[in-house]
Amino acid sequence: MALPTESLHTRSFTPTLVDDRAVSLCSLAPGSRATVTDVDASTPEGHRLLELGFLPETEIRVVRRAPLGDPIAFYLRGGQICLRRSEAARIRVLAADPESQI
Repeated sequence: MALPTESLHTRSFTPTLVDDRAVSLCSLAPGSRATVTDVDASTPEGHRLLELGFLPETEIRVVRRAPLGDPIAFYLRGGQICLRRSEAARIRVLAADPESQI
């Protein structure tokens, strides 16, 4: 999937799904589904998360955690990616309703 030609480093993302229920991506349990609401892109690591596809309104599923909880595997945009807990903490998500997770 091709990303826009405009540099993600020059874009400023504002939360598109503002909700009091938004939580950090690292707080979700394996099997949980969520939608990205915001990414802290104030550092180079945050910019890299945007380049990897963690864009607002992207649907994510937590696949699994390593035995000590770090790293965490996620499924998004047709592929899997592992992030450290500190990297996942930069991503705010809105968890899907448990009833819709079949």
